[in-house]
Amino acid sequence: MSDRPENIRRVAVFSGAELLGDGLFKLPFLRSLRATFPRAEIVWLTAGKTAYAGILKDLAAPYLSRVIEETDIGRSPLEILLPRRTDAGPVDIAIDTQTVTWRSLAVKRALKPRLFIASSADYLFSGVKPEEVNREWTRKKPAHFVDGLMRLVDLASRGHSLTDPAAIAIPEKYRSLAAELLPPGPRYVGLAPGSGDPTKRWPLTRFIALAREASARGRQPVFFIGPSERFMLDDIRAGVPGARFPEDEAPEDAPRGPLLVAALGQRLDLAVANDSGLGHMLAISEVPLILLYGRHSPAKYAPRTPHLTTFWAQDFGGPEHERIPLEKVVAALDAELC
Repeated sequence: MSDRPENIRRVAVFSGAELLGDGLFKLPFLRSLRATFPRAEIVWLTAGKTAYAGILKDLAAPYLSRVIEETDIGRSPLEILLPRRTDAGPVDIAIDTQTVTWRSLAVKRALKPRLFIASSADYLFSGVKPEEVNREWTRKKPAHFVDGLMRLVDLASRGHSLTDPAAIAIPEKYRSLAAELLPPGPRYVGLAPGSGDPTKRWPLTRFIALAREASARGRQPVFFIGPSERFMLDDIRAGVPGARFPEDEAPEDAPRGPLLVAALGQRLDLAVANDSGLGHMLAISEVPLILLYGRHSPAKYAPRTPHLTTFWAQDFGGPEHERIPLEKVVAALDAELC
């Protein structure tokens, strides 16, 4: 069989697991896999649970042929001698996205690919080395996490990787519902003040101040509130009378989840969010986005979206979100809305 990407029949990708934020973050990698290997069956395997088999199933469907979760691959070094069995079938190319050396050997033994790609142990087990594709990559680690994943696609395709330049397709049922919830006429600014990790929340009082600034600019504040942030609702309603909560306003039987948030994002002029799952959902819509980071560096972890402004608490003296000054974010908001 030719090793040209268009002739590859099956690509298996191994990952430990994906929570919601991880799955959204890795979408450019999935899209590049499908663009690079257009005819291949792409099988995503995880040791544990993955959002690609759950909440992100619809979003991942155009890019992944099959998802096999909870394989338990990589649970024990003994798998190097007694490899796990999988339902992946014969594998032309296996891509290991994790970096623990013994686990890479366990993955290779379990999948038995014709070509194995892995960055662990400085690409020791990889069938194609970085210098074979681009000499400038030798011993130079990509700064952004997604760039490291994209390099694996480049190695797997021997330098012929592609990216998908089109916006992510959001099904019509979500776009129609978003248009009903945020109809034409008003101009909207989205605010997502929550995070599953409370230490990654900018103070709610500052989001309320931003909402008032948006109102002064003639925009309608729209709040996105996750299930763990319902306690914020009373303060928001008191501080921003007339604020919209479109997910709460949707009919009971309406489709929900990340694709609805992304569709609602397409109705906005601008959105502001913490480093959170909601921030990554809004990034899918390619709305102009301001993201607020604390412990994690945006240079490594920011989503790949074309209109992004980031603030990092470390630039203001420490990892706490509250170190990010309100006036800096207000200035960025004003600059986008002027």
